[in-house]
This record gives sequence, structure tokens and C-alpha cells, in this order.
Amino acid sequence: MLPEWLPWLLQVNDSQFPSGSYAHSMGLEELVQRGLVPKPDHVEKFLHEQVIPSLCAFELPFLAQAHAAAVAHDIAELRRLDDELDAWKLAAELRQASRQIGSRRLTLTRKLEDSTLAADYAATDAPCHHLIVCAIELKSLPVAAAACAYAQQTVSGYATSAMKLVRMGQERCQLMVRGAIAALAPKLETAVELVPERRIGWFNPLLEIASMRHARAHERLFIS
Repeated sequence: MLPEWLPWLLQVNDSQFPSGSYAHSMGLEELVQRGLVPKPDHVEKFLHEQVIPSLCAFELPFLAQAHAAAVAHDIAELRRLDDELDAWKLAAELRQASRQIGSRRLTLTRKLEDSTLAADYAATDAPCHHLIVCAIELKSLPVAAAACAYAQQTVSGYATSAMKLVRMGQERCQLMVRGAIAALAPKLETAVELVPERRIGWFNPLLEIASMRHARAHERLFIS
């Protein structure tokens, strides 16, 4: 039998979903301009050595906590996690990009679904980071499925941005996304386990510094 949440997932995880994420490279544009990610092979290496470790060590465990709070309709815990995530994002461009994408997703989610949780959370004037809103948006999914959807959004976002920055076609882009998700899949269940007193954290100075430099760039294609 078709899971009730599947049509919802297909809609909100579609690349055409108007979250505004297409306007952000999340620091990748600066890395390309600096010659650190000049070719498709380097983009693939970037996904495997920078993006996937960040997802496994920080974002997916954090998403699992937010997902549990969303399932429990725990607005205070969601707000606490949102504020903590705000503090984790040191680079202003990355912080603002996450807020903008999250806020747009929350606004559209409220229009598409009669969600008391989304309405109550919007009324808190929270930062509305992308990750927290995804947890709210995907609360009806099993946490592993929600994490897989979030990871796919992240990897696909970087790969799609790379197509505009590096000489490569759509087929190469899709092969790259497939390879990254396949590498991440065996680690996903462990990443979303809710372990008491688990230390969650990941500091990626490469992206943070790239994002800070991008803010001062004279020419740029992406907002971040």
C-alpha cells in the first residue's frame, strides 16, 4: 500500500518547489572562483569529503532531534534547536541563506497543508532555519526518510549549483548526486539515532571562510 506521506514528500522535495534555494551555492561559488573546485571530479570530491561528513556528523543528527520535537508538537524545543542552529552558522551569508530558504518553505507549507504545528511555529518569530522547517514539513515521515530527503536536497543543491559554475552537463550532475547519496545511505540510520548525551557538531572552516569571502566578492552569480 502506498504510504500516505509519499505524495507529500514528492511534492515538497521536488527541485521545482519554490524555496529559493536555486539562488544559493552555499559557499561553492567562492571555492570555484578560488580554483579549489575547478572540474567535475573536484565537485564530486567536495561532496564526499566536505558535504557528506557534515551531514553525518551534524545536520542529520540535528534534524533527528528537530523531527522528534516536531512529532511531539514541542514548539519550545524546536525554537531552542533553531536558536542553537543560528549560533552554529558563523558566516552571515550561510546563516541568512538558511533563514530565507526555511522561511519560504514554511510560508508555502502553511498554504499547502492545514498544519497547526507550522502555524504555531510561524507565530513564534523564530529564525526558521531550513533544517528546522524541513523537520516540521516532514514530520509525518519516518525520521530516516525525512533525513534522506533533507540529504538529497543538500547534495542536489550543491550539484545543481556546480552545473552553473563548472563545465559539466546534467547527466554528469545526476551521476554525481547518485554517487553521493549511495555513499551516504549506509550511514544514514546511524546518523539519525537519538542517543542520550550524544555530542553533535561539525566545523567546516573551508565553507565558512569561502562564504565570508563570497560576501565581499566584486562579481557573483549566487546570493551565497
